[in-house]
Amino acid sequence: MEKTRIQHIDITRGIAIICIILGHLGNAHINSVVFTFHVPVFFFITGYFTNTNLCIKDFIKNKTRTLLVPYVFTSFLIILLGTLEYLVFVDKTASWQALTGWLYAAIYGAGDSYSSPFYIKAIGSLWFLWASFWSSIFLRCLLNTKKTAARIVIVLVLFIAGYWSRALFWFPLSIQAGCCATLFLYIGYLFHNSEDIFKKFPKELKTFITIFALLTWLSFIKNFQSFWLVHCDIGRGIIDIFGCICGCYIIILISLYIKKHIPIISKALSFLGKYSIFMLSIHSIELNTLPWWQLTQLLVKYGMPGYLQLYSVIFGKFTVIILGTIICANWNLPRKIFGISPCPIKSRQ
Repeated sequence: MEKTRIQHIDITRGIAIICIILGHLGNAHINSVVFTFHVPVFFFITGYFTNTNLCIKDFIKNKTRTLLVPYVFTSFLIILLGTLEYLVFVDKTASWQALTGWLYAAIYGAGDSYSSPFYIKAIGSLWFLWASFWSSIFLRCLLNTKKTAARIVIVLVLFIAGYWSRALFWFPLSIQAGCCATLFLYIGYLFHNSEDIFKKFPKELKTFITIFALLTWLSFIKNFQSFWLVHCDIGRGIIDIFGCICGCYIIILISLYIKKHIPIISKALSFLGKYSIFMLSIHSIELNTLPWWQLTQLLVKYGMPGYLQLYSVIFGKFTVIILGTIICANWNLPRKIFGISPCPIKSRQ
Protein backbone atom coordinates (compact mmCIF):
# COMPACT_ATOMS: atom_id res chain seq x y z
CA MET A 1 0.00 0.00 0.00
CA GLU A 2 1.05 3.59 -0.60
CA LYS A 3 2.16 5.70 2.31
CA THR A 4 -0.25 8.29 3.62
CA ARG A 5 0.46 11.51 1.75
CA ILE A 6 0.28 15.09 2.97
CA GLN A 7 -1.71 16.96 0.34
CA HIS A 8 -0.28 20.44 0.83
CA ILE A 9 3.26 19.03 0.50
CA ASP A 10 2.29 17.41 -2.80
CA ILE A 11 0.85 20.76 -3.87
CA THR A 12 4.17 22.40 -2.99
CA ARG A 13 5.98 19.79 -5.08
CA GLY A 14 3.53 20.42 -7.92
CA ILE A 15 4.18 24.17 -7.84
CA ALA A 16 7.94 23.59 -7.65
CA ILE A 17 8.15 21.15 -10.58
CA ILE A 18 6.09 23.51 -12.75
CA CYS A 19 8.53 26.28 -11.84
CA ILE A 20 11.52 24.05 -12.65
CA ILE A 21 10.13 23.54 -16.14
CA LEU A 22 9.47 27.26 -16.55
CA GLY A 23 12.98 28.02 -15.29
CA HIS A 24 14.49 26.20 -18.27
CA LEU A 25 12.89 28.56 -20.79
CA GLY A 26 15.75 31.02 -20.44
CA ASN A 27 13.45 33.94 -19.62
CA ALA A 28 15.09 36.38 -17.17
CA HIS A 29 11.79 37.60 -15.68
CA ILE A 30 10.58 34.06 -14.98
CA ASN A 31 13.97 33.03 -13.61
CA SER A 32 14.09 35.91 -11.13
CA VAL A 33 11.03 34.37 -9.45
CA VAL A 34 11.32 30.61 -9.80
CA PHE A 35 15.04 30.28 -9.07
CA THR A 36 14.51 31.81 -5.64
CA PHE A 37 12.82 28.65 -4.36
CA HIS A 38 11.97 25.90 -6.89
CA VAL A 39 14.88 23.47 -6.37
CA PRO A 40 15.63 24.33 -2.71
CA VAL A 41 12.04 23.62 -1.67
CA PHE A 42 12.42 20.04 -2.94
CA PHE A 43 15.53 19.64 -0.79
CA PHE A 44 13.70 21.24 2.14
CA ILE A 45 10.87 18.70 1.82
CA THR A 46 13.35 15.82 1.52
CA GLY A 47 14.98 16.90 4.77
CA TYR A 48 11.59 17.28 6.42
CA PHE A 49 10.74 13.64 5.65
CA THR A 50 14.18 12.09 6.15
CA ASN A 51 13.66 8.64 7.65
CA THR A 52 15.96 8.05 10.60
CA ASN A 53 14.32 4.70 11.41
CA LEU A 54 16.15 2.95 8.58
CA CYS A 55 19.77 2.00 9.17
CA ILE A 56 22.22 3.78 6.89
CA LYS A 57 22.69 0.69 4.70
CA ASP A 58 18.95 0.30 4.06
CA PHE A 59 18.60 4.07 3.66
CA ILE A 60 21.21 4.07 0.87
CA LYS A 61 19.47 1.10 -0.80
CA ASN A 62 16.18 2.99 -0.72
CA LYS A 63 17.70 6.15 -2.20
CA THR A 64 19.47 4.13 -4.88
CA ARG A 65 16.18 2.53 -5.83
CA THR A 66 14.10 5.71 -5.88
CA LEU A 67 16.68 8.17 -7.28
CA LEU A 68 19.44 6.43 -9.19
CA VAL A 69 17.35 3.80 -10.98
CA PRO A 70 15.12 6.57 -12.46
CA TYR A 71 18.31 8.45 -13.36
CA VAL A 72 19.74 5.48 -15.26
CA PHE A 73 16.46 4.70 -17.00
CA THR A 74 15.82 8.31 -18.06
CA SER A 75 19.43 8.72 -19.18
CA PHE A 76 19.06 5.60 -21.33
CA LEU A 77 15.99 7.11 -23.04
CA ILE A 78 17.84 10.40 -23.63
CA ILE A 79 20.79 8.53 -25.15
CA LEU A 80 18.47 6.44 -27.34
CA LEU A 81 16.25 9.28 -28.55
CA GLY A 82 19.13 11.74 -28.90
CA THR A 83 21.02 9.27 -31.09
CA LEU A 84 17.96 8.45 -33.21
CA GLU A 85 17.29 12.16 -33.71
CA TYR A 86 20.70 12.65 -35.37
CA LEU A 87 20.48 9.37 -37.26
CA VAL A 88 17.16 10.36 -38.85
CA PHE A 89 17.73 14.08 -39.41
CA VAL A 90 21.52 14.30 -39.95
CA ASP A 91 23.71 11.26 -40.69
CA LYS A 92 25.40 8.21 -39.17
CA THR A 93 28.57 10.08 -38.23
CA ALA A 94 26.60 12.71 -36.32
CA SER A 95 24.50 10.01 -34.64
CA TRP A 96 27.66 8.27 -33.40
CA GLN A 97 28.90 11.55 -31.98
CA ALA A 98 25.52 12.08 -30.33
CA LEU A 99 25.64 8.57 -28.84
CA THR A 100 29.09 9.04 -27.31
CA GLY A 101 28.25 12.58 -26.21
CA TRP A 102 25.08 11.61 -24.37
CA LEU A 103 26.71 8.52 -22.87
CA TYR A 104 29.50 10.70 -21.52
CA ALA A 105 26.96 13.20 -20.16
CA ALA A 106 25.00 10.45 -18.39
CA ILE A 107 28.12 8.97 -16.80
CA TYR A 108 29.39 12.37 -15.63
CA GLY A 109 26.02 13.56 -14.33
CA ALA A 110 26.60 17.32 -14.54
CA GLY A 111 23.66 19.71 -14.63
CA ASP A 112 25.38 22.14 -16.97
CA SER A 113 28.15 22.07 -19.55
CA TYR A 114 31.70 23.14 -18.71
CA SER A 115 34.69 23.87 -20.93
CA SER A 116 37.45 23.98 -18.27
CA PRO A 117 39.66 22.16 -17.42
CA PHE A 118 38.12 19.92 -20.10
CA TYR A 119 34.78 19.70 -21.87
CA ILE A 120 31.92 18.36 -19.76
CA LYS A 121 28.57 17.80 -21.49
CA ALA A 122 25.48 18.38 -19.35
CA ILE A 123 22.86 15.71 -18.77
CA GLY A 124 20.48 18.52 -17.82
CA SER A 125 17.88 18.60 -15.05
CA LEU A 126 18.63 15.00 -14.02
CA TRP A 127 21.52 16.42 -11.97
CA PHE A 128 18.89 16.93 -9.29
CA LEU A 129 18.61 13.16 -8.71
CA TRP A 130 22.33 12.79 -8.03
CA ALA A 131 22.39 15.88 -5.80
CA SER A 132 19.38 14.52 -3.88
CA PHE A 133 21.11 11.16 -3.51
CA TRP A 134 24.30 12.63 -2.03
CA SER A 135 22.61 15.21 0.18
CA SER A 136 20.17 12.63 1.58
CA ILE A 137 23.03 10.31 2.50
CA PHE A 138 25.07 13.17 4.00
CA LEU A 139 22.12 14.21 6.16
CA ARG A 140 21.29 10.67 7.25
CA CYS A 141 24.90 10.03 8.26
CA LEU A 142 25.31 13.27 10.20
CA LEU A 143 22.05 12.58 12.09
CA ASN A 144 23.84 9.64 13.67
CA THR A 145 25.91 12.27 15.45
CA LYS A 146 24.15 13.14 18.70
CA LYS A 147 25.95 16.43 19.34
CA THR A 148 24.10 19.41 17.88
CA ALA A 149 27.24 21.49 17.44
CA ALA A 150 28.90 18.69 15.47
CA ARG A 151 25.89 18.41 13.14
CA ILE A 152 25.91 22.14 12.42
CA VAL A 153 29.65 22.14 11.78
CA ILE A 154 29.36 19.18 9.38
CA VAL A 155 26.54 20.86 7.42
CA LEU A 156 28.51 24.10 7.13
CA VAL A 157 31.72 22.30 6.15
CA LEU A 158 29.87 20.39 3.41
CA PHE A 159 28.29 23.59 2.14
CA ILE A 160 31.59 25.50 2.11
CA ALA A 161 33.37 22.56 0.44
CA GLY A 162 30.81 22.43 -2.37
CA TYR A 163 30.77 26.20 -2.81
CA TRP A 164 34.56 26.67 -2.70
CA SER A 165 35.56 23.70 -4.86
CA ARG A 166 33.24 24.66 -7.74
CA ALA A 167 35.73 27.33 -8.81
CA LEU A 168 38.52 24.74 -9.05
CA PHE A 169 36.88 21.82 -10.78
CA TRP A 170 33.40 20.37 -11.30
CA PHE A 171 33.38 16.83 -9.95
CA PRO A 172 31.31 14.00 -11.47
CA LEU A 173 27.80 13.03 -10.35
CA SER A 174 26.92 16.51 -9.01
CA ILE A 175 28.44 15.72 -5.63
CA GLN A 176 29.27 19.39 -5.01
CA ALA A 177 25.65 20.35 -5.58
CA GLY A 178 24.75 17.60 -3.12
CA CYS A 179 27.11 19.12 -0.57
CA CYS A 180 25.44 22.53 -0.85
CA ALA A 181 21.95 21.00 -0.89
CA THR A 182 22.59 19.35 2.48
CA LEU A 183 22.08 22.74 4.12
CA PHE A 184 18.50 22.92 2.82
CA LEU A 185 17.79 19.33 3.82
CA TYR A 186 19.05 20.09 7.32
CA ILE A 187 16.83 23.18 7.55
CA GLY A 188 13.85 21.02 6.52
CA TYR A 189 14.78 18.47 9.16
CA LEU A 190 15.03 21.19 11.84
CA PHE A 191 11.66 22.62 10.81
CA HIS A 192 10.08 19.17 11.19
CA ASN A 193 11.46 18.86 14.70
CA SER A 194 10.35 22.36 15.72
CA GLU A 195 6.96 22.39 13.99
CA ASP A 196 5.00 21.69 17.17
CA ILE A 197 6.75 24.60 18.89
CA PHE A 198 5.93 26.90 15.98
CA LYS A 199 2.24 25.94 16.17
CA LYS A 200 2.14 27.20 19.76
CA PHE A 201 3.28 30.69 18.76
CA PRO A 202 0.68 33.44 19.29
CA LYS A 203 -1.33 34.30 16.17
CA GLU A 204 0.15 37.80 16.09
CA LEU A 205 3.69 36.44 16.07
CA LYS A 206 2.85 33.99 13.28
CA THR A 207 1.34 36.82 11.24
CA PHE A 208 4.43 38.97 11.76
CA ILE A 209 6.74 36.11 10.72
CA THR A 210 4.65 35.47 7.60
CA ILE A 211 4.62 39.13 6.53
CA PHE A 212 8.35 39.45 7.23
CA ALA A 213 9.09 36.29 5.23
CA LEU A 214 6.94 37.49 2.32
CA LEU A 215 8.62 40.90 2.18
CA THR A 216 12.05 39.28 2.40
CA TRP A 217 11.21 36.91 -0.45
CA LEU A 218 9.83 39.74 -2.60
CA SER A 219 13.01 41.71 -1.96
CA PHE A 220 15.04 38.68 -3.07
CA ILE A 221 13.01 38.50 -6.28
CA LYS A 222 13.36 42.23 -6.93
CA ASN A 223 17.13 42.18 -6.40
CA PHE A 224 17.74 38.75 -7.93
CA GLN A 225 21.20 38.28 -9.43
CA SER A 226 21.82 34.54 -9.40
CA PHE A 227 20.91 31.53 -7.30
CA TRP A 228 21.76 28.35 -9.18
CA LEU A 229 22.26 25.31 -6.95
CA VAL A 230 23.19 23.38 -10.08
CA HIS A 231 26.42 25.46 -10.01
CA CYS A 232 26.58 25.84 -6.21
CA ASP A 233 26.03 29.54 -6.94
CA ILE A 234 24.29 31.23 -4.00
CA GLY A 235 24.17 34.74 -5.40
CA ARG A 236 24.81 37.34 -2.72
CA GLY A 237 25.54 34.75 -0.06
CA ILE A 238 23.80 34.48 3.30
CA ILE A 239 21.21 37.15 2.48
CA ASP A 240 20.02 35.17 -0.55
CA ILE A 241 20.00 31.90 1.39
CA PHE A 242 17.75 33.55 3.94
CA GLY A 243 15.56 34.96 1.16
CA CYS A 244 15.31 31.48 -0.35
CA ILE A 245 14.21 29.97 2.97
CA CYS A 246 11.56 32.67 3.29
CA GLY A 247 10.41 31.88 -0.26
CA CYS A 248 10.08 28.17 0.53
CA TYR A 249 8.06 29.01 3.65
CA ILE A 250 5.67 31.25 1.70
CA ILE A 251 5.20 28.64 -1.05
CA ILE A 252 4.23 26.08 1.59
CA LEU A 253 1.71 28.55 3.07
CA ILE A 254 0.32 29.20 -0.42
CA SER A 255 -0.03 25.42 -0.84
CA LEU A 256 -1.98 25.21 2.43
CA TYR A 257 -4.30 27.98 1.23
CA ILE A 258 -4.88 26.22 -2.11
CA LYS A 259 -5.63 22.97 -0.29
CA LYS A 260 -8.27 24.62 1.91
CA HIS A 261 -9.91 27.01 -0.55
CA ILE A 262 -9.31 25.98 -4.19
CA PRO A 263 -10.15 22.24 -4.47
CA ILE A 264 -9.89 21.96 -8.27
CA ILE A 265 -6.39 23.47 -8.41
CA SER A 266 -5.49 21.56 -5.24
CA LYS A 267 -6.32 18.21 -6.86
CA ALA A 268 -4.40 19.01 -10.04
CA LEU A 269 -1.28 20.31 -8.28
CA SER A 270 -1.22 17.49 -5.74
CA PHE A 271 -1.35 14.97 -8.61
CA LEU A 272 1.60 16.67 -10.32
CA GLY A 273 3.48 16.83 -7.04
CA LYS A 274 2.82 13.19 -6.23
CA TYR A 275 4.31 12.20 -9.59
CA SER A 276 6.91 14.95 -9.85
CA ILE A 277 9.60 12.31 -10.50
CA PHE A 278 7.79 11.40 -13.74
CA MET A 279 7.48 15.07 -14.65
CA LEU A 280 11.20 15.64 -14.04
CA SER A 281 12.18 12.65 -16.17
CA ILE A 282 9.84 13.48 -19.06
CA HIS A 283 10.98 17.10 -18.89
CA SER A 284 14.63 15.98 -19.05
CA ILE A 285 13.88 13.94 -22.15
CA GLU A 286 11.97 16.64 -24.01
CA LEU A 287 14.45 19.32 -22.94
CA ASN A 288 17.33 17.37 -24.48
CA THR A 289 15.64 15.97 -27.58
CA LEU A 290 12.82 18.28 -28.75
CA PRO A 291 13.83 21.56 -30.49
CA TRP A 292 10.86 23.58 -29.26
CA TRP A 293 12.18 26.98 -30.31
CA GLN A 294 12.96 25.81 -33.86
CA LEU A 295 9.54 24.19 -34.14
CA THR A 296 7.65 27.24 -32.93
CA GLN A 297 9.80 29.46 -35.16
CA LEU A 298 8.10 27.72 -38.07
CA LEU A 299 4.77 28.91 -36.70
CA VAL A 300 6.14 32.44 -36.61
CA LYS A 301 7.34 32.02 -40.18
CA TYR A 302 3.82 31.07 -41.25
CA GLY A 303 2.15 34.03 -39.60
CA MET A 304 1.99 33.55 -35.83
CA PRO A 305 2.89 36.77 -33.96
CA GLY A 306 6.42 36.58 -32.56
CA TYR A 307 5.33 37.48 -29.03
CA LEU A 308 3.32 34.23 -28.92
CA GLN A 309 6.38 32.02 -29.45
CA LEU A 310 7.22 31.79 -25.74
CA TYR A 311 3.63 30.85 -24.91
CA SER A 312 3.63 28.26 -27.69
CA VAL A 313 6.76 26.66 -26.26
CA ILE A 314 5.22 26.60 -22.78
CA PHE A 315 2.01 25.07 -24.11
CA GLY A 316 3.90 22.40 -26.07
CA LYS A 317 6.15 21.46 -23.17
CA PHE A 318 3.38 21.15 -20.61
CA THR A 319 1.14 19.24 -22.99
CA VAL A 320 3.84 16.60 -23.54
CA ILE A 321 4.93 16.48 -19.88
CA ILE A 322 1.47 16.34 -18.31
CA LEU A 323 0.10 13.77 -20.77
CA GLY A 324 3.24 11.69 -20.27
CA THR A 325 2.87 11.94 -16.49
CA ILE A 326 -0.79 10.85 -16.60
CA ILE A 327 0.16 7.83 -18.72
CA CYS A 328 3.06 6.86 -16.44
CA ALA A 329 0.98 7.35 -13.29
CA ASN A 330 -1.63 4.90 -14.59
CA TRP A 331 0.77 2.36 -16.08
CA ASN A 332 2.35 -0.15 -13.71
CA LEU A 333 5.54 -0.67 -15.76
CA PRO A 334 6.96 2.87 -15.30
CA ARG A 335 5.70 2.89 -11.71
CA LYS A 336 7.66 -0.30 -11.07
CA ILE A 337 10.80 1.07 -12.75
CA PHE A 338 10.62 4.26 -10.68
CA GLY A 339 9.93 2.44 -7.43
CA ILE A 340 6.35 3.70 -7.05
CA SER A 341 3.63 1.44 -5.67
CA PRO A 342 1.43 -0.25 -8.30
CA CYS A 343 -1.84 1.40 -9.28
CA PRO A 344 -4.55 0.55 -6.73
CA ILE A 345 -7.11 -1.91 -8.06
CA LYS A 346 -10.53 -0.26 -8.25
CA SER A 347 -13.29 -2.31 -6.74
CA ARG A 348 -16.16 -3.24 -9.04
CA GLN A 349 -19.58 -1.84 -8.28
